This record gives sequence, C-alpha cells and structure tokens, in this order.
Amino acid sequence: MPQPTPAPLHDIVGPLPFFPYTPWQVGIVVGIFILLLGAIVWVIWKLCQKPPLTPREATMKALASMKKELMKGNDHDFGMFVSRLLRYYLSEVFALAAPRQTTEEFLASLRESTRFTPTEQESLGIFLKQSDLLKFAGGKASEQERLALITAAEDFVRGEGPEG
Repeated sequence: MPQPTPAPLHDIVGPLPFFPYTPWQVGIVVGIFILLLGAIVWVIWKLCQKPPLTPREATMKALASMKKELMKGNDHDFGMFVSRLLRYYLSEVFALAAPRQTTEEFLASLRESTRFTPTEQESLGIFLKQSDLLKFAGGKASEQERLALITAAEDFVRGEGPEG
C-alpha cells in the first residue's frame, strides 16, 4: 500500500496585525479628542451663562416685582422689604453700613459725608422714615403710598451710583 504523500510544509508566519496603530498612538488621539470635547463643552457653557446682575439691576428687578404684587402681604413686611432693598443697595454700591445701622445712625453718618447732596440726603431720610413707620409703628399704607415708596426707591437707584 502506498503511503500518502505528506503535506508540504509552509513557513510559519506570526499573527497578522488587525489594528495598525500602536497603543501610544491611540492614547494621543484619545487625549486630543478629550481636550477638544472639553473645550467645546466649556465654550458652550460660557456662552449659555448669563452675566451676574449688578447691584443696580438686581435692586431694580426686585422693585419691579414688588410693583407687580403691590398690595400683596401686610404693611410691616412691605416696609421691611423695600427698606432692606435700598439699604443693601447702598451697602453694595457705596460701601455704607446702611443695613447694620438704624435710620437715625445712617442719616447722621450721611450728614458727615459729601457723597450725597443735601437733597438726596433729605429724600433718603423721608423714604427711610416712611418705611420705618410701616415696620415699627404699625402704620398702614394705601396702594398709592406703597407705589410712592417703590417709585422713590427706583428713582434713587436709577439716578445714583457709580454705574451711571
């Protein structure tokens, strides 16, 4: 019986590469992709972000919302809120201690200062005393009186300050 012919021997070849890039090349490409993606996300986030409101804008916005709900709440709370708005505005813009001082202390400190004209000091005094009547004396305010307080605060904020 004849013997089968053995199969021819071929050269042994190592594994064929199925991915032509080395790990460090892949790492560099992934790193660049992550950096680009991060930059795109950061740019979009910055574009969508609104600039913070200035003290003037924030105060005017709060006063406008008070106008919309003019007769909402009791007179005491109204007096507290409108007074606090103007006092914090004065604190932020003019670096005054208005929120920490009584009306009398604050007005006395204004008399020593040349920051406000006598007319402005007088209008601030009238505003603060009217709001104090609502806060501490249990005063009552009609719709027109509340509107007058808000308008006085708006006029002061609109007309004064380093922003224009």
